[in-house]
Amino acid sequence: MEYRILGPVDLWRDGHSVSVVGQKQRTLLAVLVLNANHVVSHDRLLAALWGTDLPATGRKLLHNHLWSLRRLLSTPVHLSGTPTGYRLHVPPGGADLAIFTAGVRAARTSQAAGDVQRAAEQFREALTLWRGSALAGTRDELMLTQGAALDELRIAALADRIEADLAVGRHADLISELRHLVTEHPLQERLRGHLMTALHRSGRTAEALEEYRIGRHHLRQELGLDPGQELTSLHQEILRAAPAKTGPSPAGATDTTALRRSVTPRQLPADIVRFTGREDDMHHLDRLLSGEPGAVTMAVVTGAPGIGKTALATRWGHRHEARFPDGQLYIDLHGYSPGEPATAMQALHQLLHGLGVAQDAIPHGMGEKETLYRSLLADRRLLLVLDNAARADQIRPLLPGGSRCKVVITSRDSLRGLVTTHDVYSVVLDVLSAEEAMTLLASILGEERVSREMDAAKSLARLCGHLPLALRLAAAHLWGQPDMPIGDFLAAFLADDPLSVLEIEGDPGVGVRHAFELSYQGLTETCQRTFRMMGLHPGPNLGVDELLVMTEESRNDIDSAVDALIRAHLVHRDGNGRYFLHDLVWLFARELSHAHDGEQLRHDALFRLFDWLLHASRAAMDQVYMSSLNHELKCSPPVHDVPVFDGFAPAAAWLELRYPMLMSVIQYAGRHGYNAHAWQLVETLDYFFYLRNQVDDWLASLRLALEAVRVLSDRDGEGRVLNALGMALLMAGRVRECIEYQQQALNLSRVVGDPVREAYALYRIGYSRLWNGDFRQSMADNLRAVDLYRQLGNERGEILATVALGIVNLRMGRSSEALSCLRRCLDYDRANGNRSDEGYTLTLLGDVYDELGDSETALDCYERAFRLNGEIGQTRFEAGALNGIGRVYRKQGRLAESAESHLRALALIRDGGDRTTECEILLDLGHYHLAGGDALEALRNCRLALEIADEITDRFLQGLTHRAVAGAHHALGQPSRAEHHLREALSILAPMGVPQAEDVAKRLP
Repeated sequence: MEYRILGPVDLWRDGHSVSVVGQKQRTLLAVLVLNANHVVSHDRLLAALWGTDLPATGRKLLHNHLWSLRRLLSTPVHLSGTPTGYRLHVPPGGADLAIFTAGVRAARTSQAAGDVQRAAEQFREALTLWRGSALAGTRDELMLTQGAALDELRIAALADRIEADLAVGRHADLISELRHLVTEHPLQERLRGHLMTALHRSGRTAEALEEYRIGRHHLRQELGLDPGQELTSLHQEILRAAPAKTGPSPAGATDTTALRRSVTPRQLPADIVRFTGREDDMHHLDRLLSGEPGAVTMAVVTGAPGIGKTALATRWGHRHEARFPDGQLYIDLHGYSPGEPATAMQALHQLLHGLGVAQDAIPHGMGEKETLYRSLLADRRLLLVLDNAARADQIRPLLPGGSRCKVVITSRDSLRGLVTTHDVYSVVLDVLSAEEAMTLLASILGEERVSREMDAAKSLARLCGHLPLALRLAAAHLWGQPDMPIGDFLAAFLADDPLSVLEIEGDPGVGVRHAFELSYQGLTETCQRTFRMMGLHPGPNLGVDELLVMTEESRNDIDSAVDALIRAHLVHRDGNGRYFLHDLVWLFARELSHAHDGEQLRHDALFRLFDWLLHASRAAMDQVYMSSLNHELKCSPPVHDVPVFDGFAPAAAWLELRYPMLMSVIQYAGRHGYNAHAWQLVETLDYFFYLRNQVDDWLASLRLALEAVRVLSDRDGEGRVLNALGMALLMAGRVRECIEYQQQALNLSRVVGDPVREAYALYRIGYSRLWNGDFRQSMADNLRAVDLYRQLGNERGEILATVALGIVNLRMGRSSEALSCLRRCLDYDRANGNRSDEGYTLTLLGDVYDELGDSETALDCYERAFRLNGEIGQTRFEAGALNGIGRVYRKQGRLAESAESHLRALALIRDGGDRTTECEILLDLGHYHLAGGDALEALRNCRLALEIADEITDRFLQGLTHRAVAGAHHALGQPSRAEHHLREALSILAPMGVPQAEDVAKRLP
């Protein structure tokens, strides 16, 4: 198999071209070839195929494209799925890019050794692999990024080959080729230098000088730049009639520098265009780039607030972007933010997501997070910027294990503890020099304006303490008033200093708060009030709707105010259209609110915000999940319209985007006396936590909610929180604790006399018992719940408990009873438009028909469930349906299709994080391999399933997996091991009264 991307994307097998049809198919193949033998995450593949226009069914479509590509590759071994993505296995010499790269490397080695004749031949041979523009036929975004980078590699190699040809005296033969190349690439100084050298050596010096003039004209016209040092020096040599033996030296970058992996993380904040000074500090950081063995890989940048630590790290990262082909990760650790610093657990979660791991696939435990994180970084040349760190122990778990990654940490603290335990470079920032400060002011205000009032500008720079952030904010204020003399601004600055107490630590007379105040005074009253409300808002970001609620201003006024705040560099807009303030600005805005807005005003603004967020979250959750409780929110009506959601997908997207903010609001509300809002927000978002599989956040929020509701002595609310806490514990695999809390909820519902809550608690307890294998008691609990719901006329609740009864009946071998329960549930779901439950119920019905031996009806149910769950984004249920399809295919003897279905299901669920479904899929994969005669692979999959079943303490799955492991050992001719697992299975399954116990007993000797 040969992969060709140096031109139109093409695939060859056994000397014949294999047609790769469609732009997306070619794009997918190209991305995998660019990352050959490395795992490409699902998110990176989705971004490559659709960019920001990801369709709702994008993941499903991606798996379809991958399936089609596998067919082209003739055997699945070439393209394998992993828990986090897909890997294309390309043997040495199997891709034209690899052959080209190796050829260029060999040629440069010959060139460096002085064997220019051989180097020229090697370059020429490598360049013959090019058939046109790289990645032709793929999506424009890929061609303009990765394709352009590859084309740059070609030009660099071509320039090296021409230099080798010049060195062996072929200058006259090169002129025609070089004229064509220079016309095609007029801004390529190196090629133009080669042309000048060839002309000069051929006795055509006037033409060589004319080429320099033409090149300078192009550079000035297109880029506003003069030629670089090397081309200028060559020009001077020719003018002096020097021998001019060489043109500009070859690029020093390695042959893979220009190449970028598809959708690599580029998380650095935008570079500051008018960055001034700091060259010595930059050189200190450059020590990280040493390639020597044992070189230091970490630097700590420290200094006072506002001194430019983040700006320096960002500028250095952008300057050396090419040295980090696998990307740049950036995280703000909020070490000196008003709220709590980010924990290492939270930081690892964000970093893993930045590395392409889907939210639901990130492990829960700290140790598992660290292991996955270091494994993903092990072979990557990547820059990691840890900004605004507070303590050494916050950083240590985030440090890569290898030497290929470089780390830059910024902090106000010297982080001596880190220096004690790690080899680090220390870069201590001081304020700008007087000259640098003036340069910065002139770059913003214009040299003419600063020169006109040099003394006033120098005084302003001194009063700003030569602090970069203060200088920028003061200059921005003046820039917005172009007719205002700097002297008048300086006079106002000296005369009016209302926040003199807000000083920089260590420099109380002049500091960043002076500059903040000057920017603030230039705002309109509406802008000022909006700014103060932004400081009052407890979240890391906020939207226009939240500002409307807090300020009670009109939409037009808020839009204008926010726009003005962005122009003043006080507020920033993120990629999702939400707004955020940097730490110091947020603190300043918050202090202004406390200084200017009365306590009642602040309380009312937050109360309105929390009320609105409750109503908006409830509106979203009503689309995400159809609850049986329908309780009224215990808060005031919203003062601003809440969003209207058209179905599951937009509602879930709304919640996902605001998830970090909602978490901050929950924490703030619980700690500042807004107890009713705190517990209701947590309870409202209960099912969304479940969908995201964010068990750590879920449990922490529920603990806080339980404290809040108990402060209020709200027994009804306490029961609701206890029920939710039980479900979270169940998802964490803590079944015993789960049932204990749900039993408390049941008792409370009876104390307060709430039969709806009583029925719900019974249903939850019965559902939880499915995990510990107590099916008889689960049946009893759910029958009582059904009876109680029926008495109350609550059909939705009755259906929930009936679904659980269907599962219990199915597991106990009562397929007819299970069928009756689930058919009724399906009818209800369809009649009430409850699509999320309809998809789940269809999958369960497929399980029942499969047990009854009706494979055609089972397949129909699974296929409908697969389509429906895919449409509404319920990945865990989509995977379950797909796994059912694979099971039916296996029983029908369609083994190849069975394997594909199981593998696709496994890829889906590992992206979603549902361990129960993952266990079931691995179990079915084991059965597939056993049916195909591969007992060893069957054993491997069944053992993996058993490990998960033990981890989540699902007794029924433990019994089934022991039985399957026994079957694999039996097929391998290991009867004693088989017997051991059969006895384990029997000891688990027999007390449950399930039919599988009889099967196990029959197999025992």
